[in-house]
Amino acid sequence: MHKKLVGTWEPGDIIYKFGQPPDFAYLIVTGQVEFYTPTDTKLGDAGPSEVFGEISCYLNRSHSVTAKAKTHLVAKKIEKQELSKILKKTHPVVIGMLRGTYHRLMESNSKTEDYKKDAEKYSMMYEKSLEDSENIKNRIDNIQEKLDNVKENNKGE
Repeated sequence: MHKKLVGTWEPGDIIYKFGQPPDFAYLIVTGQVEFYTPTDTKLGDAGPSEVFGEISCYLNRSHSVTAKAKTHLVAKKIEKQELSKILKKTHPVVIGMLRGTYHRLMESNSKTEDYKKDAEKYSMMYEKSLEDSENIKNRIDNIQEKLDNVKENNKGE
C-alpha cells in the first residue's frame, strides 16, 4: 500500500466529522471504527475488510455521521477518483442498492436522533412530574398539619 493512502488512528481519534465534505472512502485493514450522530449517539461500528465513508464520496455529500477510531485503526484511503472508477465498473443494480441503502441509512440516523430527543423530553417530563408530586404531597401535609392544629385548638376551648 502506498504510504500516503494509508491512515492510522488511535482509540478516540476522529477520522471525519458530521457535515465535513468527504476526501476518501476507507477500507479497514485492522481495528474498529464507530459512527456517531451529531449529538454523539452511537449508531454502530465497522471492522476489518469493511468500507466506510464511501456513500458520501459517491454522492459527493457531506458526511452524515462522525467516524471515530474505537481501537488502533489502520485503513486504506480510497481517493474519490479511484472510487468513481470502481463504481463505473459496477453493475447498475449494485449502484441502485447503494443509493437505496444510503437513503435508508440517512432516514434511520434521523429517526435515531428523533428518538433520543423524545426520550430526553419524556425523561424531563417524568422528573418534573416527580417534583410536582413531591410539592403536592408537601402541600397536603401542610394542610393536614393546619387541620390538626385547628382540631387541637378546638379541643382546648
